[in-house]
Amino acid sequence: MFKTKKLILGVGIFTVALLIAGMIVGFYSLRYMKEIVSDQFNQQQLELATHAARQLENKFSNIIQDLRTLNQSPSVQYLEKVSWANRISITFSTMQESGVLEIGRVDGNGKSLYAVTPEQEVRKDSGAFDREEPFLWARKPEHKNKILFRSLTDAGKKQGPSQVLKIILPTYQESVDDSHPVPSLRFAGYLYLLLNKEIFVTQMLKDIRSGKTGYAWAIDDQGRFIYHPVPEFIGESAFAVRGQREATISFDQINRIQKEKMLRGEQGTSWYVSGWHRGERGNITKLIAYAPVHLRGISHKVNWAVAVVAPATEIDAVIHTPYLWQFIMQGFIIFAIILGSLSIIGFEWQYTKTLKTEVEKKTRDLQSSEERYKKLVEGAQDIIFSADREGKLLSLNRYGASFLSGKIFDLELQENPQIRHYEDYTAQFIGKELGDFFPSDGSFHPELLDEIWQTGRPKALEHNLKIGNTDIWLNTQLMAIKDEEGQVQGVLGISRDITEKKKIEKQMINTEKLASLGLLAAGVAHEINNPLGVILGYCDYMLDKIPADEQTHKVLEKIERQGNHCKKVVENLLSFSRYTEHSDTISDINLNLENVLSVVENNLMIKKIHLKKELEPNLPRVKADPVQLQQVFLNLINNAVAAMAKGGLLTVHSRWDIFADKIEVVVADTGTGIKREHREKIYDPFFTTKKVGEGTGLGLTVTYGIINHYQGSIHLETRTEEEDPENHGTSFTVTLPVYHSKREAEKAEKKGA
Repeated sequence: MFKTKKLILGVGIFTVALLIAGMIVGFYSLRYMKEIVSDQFNQQQLELATHAARQLENKFSNIIQDLRTLNQSPSVQYLEKVSWANRISITFSTMQESGVLEIGRVDGNGKSLYAVTPEQEVRKDSGAFDREEPFLWARKPEHKNKILFRSLTDAGKKQGPSQVLKIILPTYQESVDDSHPVPSLRFAGYLYLLLNKEIFVTQMLKDIRSGKTGYAWAIDDQGRFIYHPVPEFIGESAFAVRGQREATISFDQINRIQKEKMLRGEQGTSWYVSGWHRGERGNITKLIAYAPVHLRGISHKVNWAVAVVAPATEIDAVIHTPYLWQFIMQGFIIFAIILGSLSIIGFEWQYTKTLKTEVEKKTRDLQSSEERYKKLVEGAQDIIFSADREGKLLSLNRYGASFLSGKIFDLELQENPQIRHYEDYTAQFIGKELGDFFPSDGSFHPELLDEIWQTGRPKALEHNLKIGNTDIWLNTQLMAIKDEEGQVQGVLGISRDITEKKKIEKQMINTEKLASLGLLAAGVAHEINNPLGVILGYCDYMLDKIPADEQTHKVLEKIERQGNHCKKVVENLLSFSRYTEHSDTISDINLNLENVLSVVENNLMIKKIHLKKELEPNLPRVKADPVQLQQVFLNLINNAVAAMAKGGLLTVHSRWDIFADKIEVVVADTGTGIKREHREKIYDPFFTTKKVGEGTGLGLTVTYGIINHYQGSIHLETRTEEEDPENHGTSFTVTLPVYHSKREAEKAEKKGA
């Protein structure tokens, strides 16, 4: 009995504490919710302000564009008596609703002014306009096509500048018509436009509403109101007029926002205290969102600012009533929970005693089952994982974690002693997306999991992924994990590494391709040899008939040289179908480069590619077939030209590395560069990034084989536009050993001894 009373007392104390805690949490929740709703409300105001600012910018840009278009009219440039006023009137009619008050022209002498008023009246004034600032500014050649932006003083208003802007554009006689078939290109004065800022801005801001009572206002770059719902504020300083109306309130907060944020062209949200709002007076907290209006197209940067404001009381009214009802409902719920708890306390004690025995038995069985599962799964040399419907990892075995991280678990334990067990190691993967480890390449995609989840049928697929810089191929079996009722609870995946198998398949395919290419090359070569023999025969015949000092004889020699080159190319094609002996003669690197460059010179000019040739004179000879060397250089130069579709710089450089006793030839371009994922494959047969029909993928394969045959090497350096936007391009360096005669070799051997 004593224990029961003690229990009831404890429940009562707990209830009171719970109620107090609920009230405290509710109070802080109310404050937090108010901040969230206020921020969301201010973000909506910011969208209104930003939209209005962009509309004003577009509207101003349209006015500037129309003014520039008008300035290109021959009627305006030459002030043609019959048509200038009509041309300005047409433009005026399209701009008048935007607040344009007048459009006019001052002539090139600065003595006459021609204008069209809102009543479509034509006015001509005389005066010394050439002494005024607009004319002096417009006549300077460096101000051609620029626009001057000036505020005018309103004689009818005693305080401050008016809301009228004068926009000035220099005029030059550049257009042509029937009366002026040849433009004089002389300075002809300037075209101007008077814009009422208040009308211009009011049309956009007057109908903006934020909440129930919020409104918009705008200030110019001098901090004066262009528009405000209070008419007396328009044209006055936004830093002083509020204090003049309500001197008892500090407006430091809004003045700081205007000065440090709005006038500096920033956008954002904040709050400030005002003395009134639509007829209500007192200390009223307002939420404000502001955005800049950048007036572009003029000679200097000008920023206006638009603000949308609303009282914070609109937020309070929305939040307080729901929270009052929430507190009441929380009290009822807590009271009901306590009564229910007291009712089941008696039953729970008896049930707990029985349940404890059953749980202990099930726990022992489960632990035994888990140990067997761990030994089986963790000992497997496959990636075994499970995932939920969203593709997040629920489990991953030790081999899978080691494989996907690119590390060996035992080494990881040595480097990171705080990892005591494999669960600590694999925990870093749990909860992550499968897509992070199996990126979609078109075969493995999230829809597979949805299909398994819906149908329950297993799926098998092959896909690849990248571990470090290595491409890995996996065979993955996906199957559904079902409960006792047959409902899918997850997806089990088993992935096996089949990279070596894929490599063997690829080698077999390439072997078959090479065999087919050899047969094709042999057939093509035999077909070409017959007409090529006829061409060379007739060329030899013509060489005997034409004197050696004639230009035609030199042309025929070039034809014969290139025909023999084609013959060598045909012989190289035959090398794909049968083994042939190459002529390892002594070759001059520079001479071979000059021959290749003379062939491609015309193509370089057509492609707008500048050639920078840096050939070191008197280079030692190398032991290599000249035709094959020319094939190597031609392949590299053609690849460089293909990489510079829009033109560029081709650099061909040769030099003798005395210390290594080797000849280096560098072929560099300023093209697009080779992507990182393609760099390991460029020497593979049939690999090409060109479109179908533009490349066979054998150029660099043949090049590599030729250089390797002559104990040389080829080295690649490349940077893509993404890696280096300024110095992108590709450079191939071919290195060949210098040839020494037997006499030179013997001398070097004696000298070394």
